[in-house]
Amino acid sequence: MVTFSGPSAYGSQSGYPASSGGNNVPALQGRIQHARVQLNDWTSCVSAKTPKGQAEIQKLSGEISADKQKIARAQQSQGDISAANTQNGAASDPTAAGGRRGVFVDAWA
Repeated sequence: MVTFSGPSAYGSQSGYPASSGGNNVPALQGRIQHARVQLNDWTSCVSAKTPKGQAEIQKLSGEISADKQKIARAQQSQGDISAANTQNGAASDPTAAGGRRGVFVDAWA
């Protein structure tokens, strides 16, 4: 009987990339996508029911959940910043501040 010892195509045992830090949403989305591939590999292999397989499945599921929460917090903080700028009078529309956009005045004329 041959058991699957884990996805080998990704280099490490879990294959989940190390955290790059911060709340970089595209990086977090990439990590989630990679972890989902790994999770699918673990859940569909014969080792899925072993203690090691169950541990890897649980670990990957937790990492996906944590990264989803980081994305939600990052998007929330971006929304809070946009709302604060609007409330403080910062123009969200570049034409709203001066009414003119792309107007060039030649000082030598």
